[in-house]
Amino acid sequence: MSPTRQLLLLGLVAVRLSAQDGGGTTRLVLRPHAGDTLRVRLDQTIESTRGMGPGDLNGRPGDVASLTLLARIMVEATDAAGATALAHADSVRVTATGALEASPTLRAARALQGQRFRFRLAPDGGTALATDVNMADAGVSGLLSQLPATLPTEPMAPGASWVRAISLPMATLPDGKSVATLNATFRFDSLAGDYAYLSVRGRLVRSGPLAGVKGGFVQTAGDVTGKILIDLRRGWIADARSAVTLQSLVTSDGSAAQRIRVRITQWMRVM
Repeated sequence: MSPTRQLLLLGLVAVRLSAQDGGGTTRLVLRPHAGDTLRVRLDQTIESTRGMGPGDLNGRPGDVASLTLLARIMVEATDAAGATALAHADSVRVTATGALEASPTLRAARALQGQRFRFRLAPDGGTALATDVNMADAGVSGLLSQLPATLPTEPMAPGASWVRAISLPMATLPDGKSVATLNATFRFDSLAGDYAYLSVRGRLVRSGPLAGVKGGFVQTAGDVTGKILIDLRRGWIADARSAVTLQSLVTSDGSAAQRIRVRITQWMRVM
């Protein structure tokens, strides 16, 4: 997933977990308090390597990009259906080498600096931009359009897990605007005092035409892992880390197949 989608529509939201009964279960819901302000930092690294055969990717130097984003989110109002919040991207720093220098995702990320936008957050994690958003860059609105619900609707006990099939735009795929399916298992690992530990593991797959290339076709598969630390006393996500490893096979008329490996690591934390 593009970095700003994860950060500004999930990682920045306050999370409140409340016990539902005396049986040790907890309801995992996104329920920020009106008036809350979060200050967060996102660090992300993207590594991309290209080769003609499977062995070409091993040991071959690739292109690297890094992104650091500092942002605030102000919770303006809450109701039974969710919350309305205003996000502000205070600072965006991007560096890139090779083909990643021209990445439309990174270009749109740079354009986020100084931007303010309003979004709606549902208790189950679903998000959508407010209708009054007026982005200066069309690519920015593509980064921030909508994220699906991922949290369970029923109370959970530590050790419980749930499964979601999620369609995600993956701007790091070769065609730059593909949608991949993530089949993910989320787990409520443990509860220790004021802290809840969650994890996610998933498999991401996508295949389809390669836009703008005659006879172009791309097949992508990869693994996603992540850890989330929630501060129950503050009601916020304190720390979230994830890693995505993708392998793509790109074919086109009259050309040899090309293999692309992409690794994305991300760390978001409340400061």
